[in-house]
Amino acid sequence: MATKPKRVAIIGLDCALPHMIEKYMEEGILPAFKSLRDKGVWAENCLVPYPTVTPPNWAAIATGASAGTHGITDFHYHVEGEALDNGHIRQSFSSDRCRAEYIWDALDKEGKKCIVFNYPSSWPSHMKNGIVVGGEGFTPGERRADMPQLDSEFSLSGDQLITTGYYPKAFRGEFKEADGWQNVDAMGEDPLEMEVRLPFEDARVKPANTIWYALVRQNGDETYDRVTLSPTKNFKDAFFTLKAGEWSPKITTKIRMPDDSQREVFFRCKLVELSEDAEDFRLLVGAMVENGGWTSPPEIARVLVSEEGCIHAQGGMVMAMLDLIDMDTYVEMNDHLSTWMADAASTLMRNKEWDFFIMHSHPIDWMYHVVISDMASPDPAKRERAWKVHRRMYEIEDRMLAKIVEAAGKDTLLVVVSDHGATPDGPTFDPYKALVPAGLATPIEKKGPQEFELRERVLSLSTAAVDISRSKAIPQREIYVYVNLKGRDKGGIVEPEDYEKVQQEIIDALYGYVDPATGKRPVALALTKKDARLLGLHGDRVGDVVYALQPWFGSQHGQILPTADYGVGSLKAVLCMAGPGLKKGFRLERTCSITDIVPTV
Repeated sequence: MATKPKRVAIIGLDCALPHMIEKYMEEGILPAFKSLRDKGVWAENCLVPYPTVTPPNWAAIATGASAGTHGITDFHYHVEGEALDNGHIRQSFSSDRCRAEYIWDALDKEGKKCIVFNYPSSWPSHMKNGIVVGGEGFTPGERRADMPQLDSEFSLSGDQLITTGYYPKAFRGEFKEADGWQNVDAMGEDPLEMEVRLPFEDARVKPANTIWYALVRQNGDETYDRVTLSPTKNFKDAFFTLKAGEWSPKITTKIRMPDDSQREVFFRCKLVELSEDAEDFRLLVGAMVENGGWTSPPEIARVLVSEEGCIHAQGGMVMAMLDLIDMDTYVEMNDHLSTWMADAASTLMRNKEWDFFIMHSHPIDWMYHVVISDMASPDPAKRERAWKVHRRMYEIEDRMLAKIVEAAGKDTLLVVVSDHGATPDGPTFDPYKALVPAGLATPIEKKGPQEFELRERVLSLSTAAVDISRSKAIPQREIYVYVNLKGRDKGGIVEPEDYEKVQQEIIDALYGYVDPATGKRPVALALTKKDARLLGLHGDRVGDVVYALQPWFGSQHGQILPTADYGVGSLKAVLCMAGPGLKKGFRLERTCSITDIVPTV
């Protein structure tokens, strides 16, 4: 065996927690993780940059640079020249936002062949010889780059429901007596049909008006128990027939566009609910992903095939949070996604020449957004359900890891890493609650019964309730407060000579605020922009004051410091390396960082 690796494969698992992986390794359910740990180096104290959020930290992994250096300083960026409020921020999922050199671009210049697979902010590609799959969202087919707030577009459609009920992201229809169907072996008694006009949720380009048909039939005892979905009323054209709880095979079909062209898509469906009388009906139509448009070179998309795997928008996270689907369906959607990821990545690794492979997978992060707070719930049933989902999600990612490690082959340096961890949800913190009483921000005056009352109202983070023209301090994005500076900012009111004075006033206000509901101070750290350089935050894309919250406030990550351990969670990252020339079974106790990966490689 070689003493030095011939190739490098970096496998990124968003939000994976090292102590949870170790827990499940000891329980014997993560054999792929355990094999790598036992054969290589396991870091016990791998820290991540601040803010602890996806785009900047994956950029840090791929460049070895701090956020101030690579320039992706938060989940969002502020549109230059616009007002400081959060109405003018966009998501940081474009490679053009990164000011540091990605490792794959450096290797490409040296003639090395790279595969960049579903890696945040890797699109568009600037390589001459490399392969890029996805990279402008969380999954191939999704676009978040430069989108406002948390909006996203999908090519061709996100996940959606066909239903008789009232649900978001759904087409609501009614069943009527079935008529005109051809080539059906047995219609049974009282068959019913629904004309379905697909909404094509979050489509980047809306297709032409598309009508499909859902047919429900009885099983012989006056009980409806199966549904058929077809683009016509000819049974020979039907996509599938399902009973409740069943998934369809992978479907490939063509969707007509407004210009009369057709686009080929693939997806899977599940009959989530069908009551005996067909009054309650929910059919999940999985995300329709085009067979192209999200790879470089373009033809690569055609070879990325998977028998069972499919892509689902955000792994079904939003649908789970809205109770559109049950937890089993949610987990299965992520299983489909990770299966597709494993099969597609393995196909490239086995059939294309490569020296360097890097990828990102997001299901664990989505899972924590759905269940982490319930993992410590006083309700035993809720707690048990959350831990079951948690366990199954790590098992899914372990199976994906096993396939990719096998495809990577021998003489490969394998690196498994996460970008941050997570802690349970706490009370939200609105910085305006600290800034308004300090006279640093001024609410818009309201008259009559809706008169503004600070103690009873949570100010909108969009600053809709704040008069920017009379406010010295404007919070922005996850972790910043800007001084509304005259001559620099649109509508700025603070004189340049008062800049440092207002910075200090902001810091004093943040530290001095006590949450009335808990009696605790939310802010763990507040620094001037100059002092925030020690966190790797500097330059023109960083706010004038940088703040962080205690882990028992806010949502799971982003505003929480990288050293935090709280409840069942932690913000530390996974870092495991195995391959030729590395120590076996070595536990690295000293502090390291995800920014160490590129220089080490």
